Amino acid sequence: MKTYAMMVLGCKVNDYEATYVRENMNKYYKEVSFKDKADIYLIFTCCVTNMAEAKTRKFLHSARRNNPEGYIVAIGCLSQIKGDSEVFKDVDLIIGSDDKDRIVELVLAHDRLNNVHENIDHSFEHLFIESYETKSRSFLKVQDGCNQFCSYCIIPFARGRERSGDHKILMQEAEVLAKKNKEIVLTGIHTGRYNDGEYDLYMLLKDLCEIKELETIRLSSIEITEINDRIIDLMAESDKLAPHLHIPVQSLDDSVLKTMNRPYTVDEYKSRIAYIRSRIKDISISTDLIVGFPGESDECFENTLNNIREIEFSFIHIFPYSRKSNTAADKMDNHIDPRIKKERLKAVESLQEEYTKKYHDSFLNNTVKVLVEKTEDGYSYGYSKEYIYTKIDSVLNIGDIYDVIIDDTSDEVTGHVAE
Repeated sequence: MKTYAMMVLGCKVNDYEATYVRENMNKYYKEVSFKDKADIYLIFTCCVTNMAEAKTRKFLHSARRNNPEGYIVAIGCLSQIKGDSEVFKDVDLIIGSDDKDRIVELVLAHDRLNNVHENIDHSFEHLFIESYETKSRSFLKVQDGCNQFCSYCIIPFARGRERSGDHKILMQEAEVLAKKNKEIVLTGIHTGRYNDGEYDLYMLLKDLCEIKELETIRLSSIEITEINDRIIDLMAESDKLAPHLHIPVQSLDDSVLKTMNRPYTVDEYKSRIAYIRSRIKDISISTDLIVGFPGESDECFENTLNNIREIEFSFIHIFPYSRKSNTAADKMDNHIDPRIKKERLKAVESLQEEYTKKYHDSFLNNTVKVLVEKTEDGYSYGYSKEYIYTKIDSVLNIGDIYDVIIDDTSDEVTGHVAE
C-alpha cells in the first residue's frame, strides 16, 4: 500500500481541513511520519507570520530530501498568496483556498498542477468530518474568510470574504462528532461573524447545547465587538459552554489600534471585559497581542503594559509584528527595530507570567473539570474548561472529563480526581 505523510501549520481551521483530507486519504493510502520516506507529502501552509512561511519552506525541502521521487502537495494560505513564487517551484500540486474537498481526487490524478484560483470562491465549503479519532476533542469549522482588513493582516487576501456554513448541516456534523468526542471547538477565520441568514452564532451555540452527548462547547476565538449579551447570558446559564473566551486585542494603545484598523478603543475593550467578568464567575480571558507594530513608540508600549496590569489576562499569545507584502502596514513608516521587538516581547512575557500564575492560584483547592488528552509515566494531562493545563496524579481514560481538585500551582498545575 502506498504511503503519505502530512504536516499541518497554522490555525485550527487548517487543522480541521487537514483532518478531512486525512479521513479521505486513509481510504487509499497509509499514513506515516513526516520524517519517513513517503510516496506523497501534504503540507498545509500558513502565511500569518514570517516564521510560518519559513517553516513551510523547511518542510517542503525536507519532503523532497526524504524522497526525491515523492509527490509533494502544498495546500492553503501561503499557496494562495505565493503559489507562483520560487517557494513552490519544486511542488507537484499547489492548492489554495478552494477545492479542499477535491484534494484527494487531485492527488489520485497525480498530475503536476498549480490549482490556485485567483478569484476565491465565496461559497462555504462543507467538508463534514466524521471523527477525530486521535484526539480528545473535535473541531467544527463554521465560518471562513474575513472582511475586516486589519492593516497588518494578509488573511482576507488568502482566505477571501466572509462566508458561513448552513446551520442544519453543521448541526448534523456536530451530532456525528459528539458520538466520538465530548468536547467540540467552534472554529473559523472570524468565528463571531457566523450567520446563516437570521440564524446567528448565539442560535448555533444554543442548539449545540441540546446535543446530549456533548459535555463541552468551546469557542476558539472571538472579537470583542461580537460577544453580544445573548452569548454572555448563555455562557452564564449553561454548564456546557466553556468559561473561556480568547478575545484578540492586538494592542492596548488607542493610536496603535487605530493604525491597525481595529474596530474598538482600549476603553471599549476593557469595559466589555469587565461586564463579561461580572456575569461569568472565574471566566478565563486570554488574548493575542502584537508588539513592535509600525509607529509603536515607547509611550504606546508602556500604555499596553499598564493596560495588561489592569486587565489581568489568564494568558497572552504574543507575536512580534511581521511584515507582509500587499498589506497596508507594510507600506507604513516608522518600522520598529527587530531588537526592540524582541525586548518588548520579553517584557510582556515576563509581566504576563505574574497574572497567569495569579489566575491559576485562584483555583487552588477548588474543583475544575478536565478533559484528559494523554497519559504518561503514571500521570494524566489535559485542559480544564477554563483552559488550564493540568497534571493529574493517576492514569485516566483519554477523552473522558473528570472533576479534579487542584493541589498545587507553584510550578505546574497539578491535582487529583475528586472522590
